[in-house]
Amino acid sequence: MYDTDRHDADACARAWQTLRMAHDRVAERLGADLSAECALAINEFDVLLYLRTHQNEAVRITALLEAVSLSQPALSRLVGRLESRGLLARSATEVDGRATTLCLTDAGIALTDRAIAVHAAAVHESLTGKFSEEEQVALLELLAQVGR
Repeated sequence: MYDTDRHDADACARAWQTLRMAHDRVAERLGADLSAECALAINEFDVLLYLRTHQNEAVRITALLEAVSLSQPALSRLVGRLESRGLLARSATEVDGRATTLCLTDAGIALTDRAIAVHAAAVHESLTGKFSEEEQVALLELLAQVGR
């Protein structure tokens, strides 16, 4: 068991609660804006964004597990919904005909580009815009440490 004094436990609890509340506020704003302006959920945006930023690569569905916190079956259903909306396409790989790769369609690229602008505005208004440039750099450095 981890041995800590009461002060450390209180500081950890406050840090966790503050981080969670900040995340929830940003995610709520982002989710509302993406839904209203692009008819996308955050997980759908994350998949489309991953495909957009990896558009010159052969992306398999397993690679998308890095982009979203979903189980394989849930991610497969999400990909199916995006495909049925005409936003992405599947194709068999040249090496293994059983495997498929994913890519954005022209409609998917257009919607993703619009959603990226919505995302940037929402994140700026609910997070980064609250800080000076120096504070933004420090925030990114601190969050990068947490993400390691």
